[in-house]
Amino acid sequence: MDHQKQKETALCEELIGRIQSVLDNRSREWQSYLPTARAIIVLINGLPSPLEILGVDLYMEALTTIQRLVYQDADNGAEMDVVLWCERHWTILLERSPDNYKALRGHGHAWLLRSQETLARIYRDQRSSSDETSLPSARTNSMNDSLVSSHDYVQARDLLRPSLESFDRAIEVADSNSELTGELLALGAEAYINFGNVSSPRTNDNYYQKAIHYLQSANVIEGFSLDDHLKQFLDDNSRYLD
Repeated sequence: MDHQKQKETALCEELIGRIQSVLDNRSREWQSYLPTARAIIVLINGLPSPLEILGVDLYMEALTTIQRLVYQDADNGAEMDVVLWCERHWTILLERSPDNYKALRGHGHAWLLRSQETLARIYRDQRSSSDETSLPSARTNSMNDSLVSSHDYVQARDLLRPSLESFDRAIEVADSNSELTGELLALGAEAYINFGNVSSPRTNDNYYQKAIHYLQSANVIEGFSLDDHLKQFLDDNSRYLD
């Protein structure tokens, strides 16, 4: 059994490495590695006890790598069967370890990524009906109630809600373990900014304020730098700064 466990683990590591290599060095070729991702799925599905055989860290690395691959073109969606498989296995992990902040992060990121196709469609519609070319920002969102109640906006909020919950919990747990990172805080802020952008102007201030709080916290972590669009969000919404 130990020999078989080592064999399955080595194969999983090899397949993960192939995908990570192409994403890091030849990302334009990502679609040709979807069969490799599916090979990992087949391997994991065929194991009697994946968590015990692969270990939690390798199991999470497999999910994270597959997720990273299938969402290379997130604005145009992803392979839904693979998406649902990842979400299901993050849930399995959290059922076993509800306070594993890395699993909470993976689950939150899964839902944030899944929302991107709907969000991209919303932003494209906004651009086509407005002279503005930037995404909506705090205090400048002029959406009316009928627009906020439309299908895409409702769907976006439904997809983002579990992302907010998982990121909040991940940040709480990581902070209590003194393992909080700027990257995790930035992801949480992204989720709240997007949720604010598709919420009523009467309530979206709360979501933007939470995003600002996370970004401020990330900004003071040594060695971490916010992406330009998040820095711009801070600059554009200085009224929310403490």
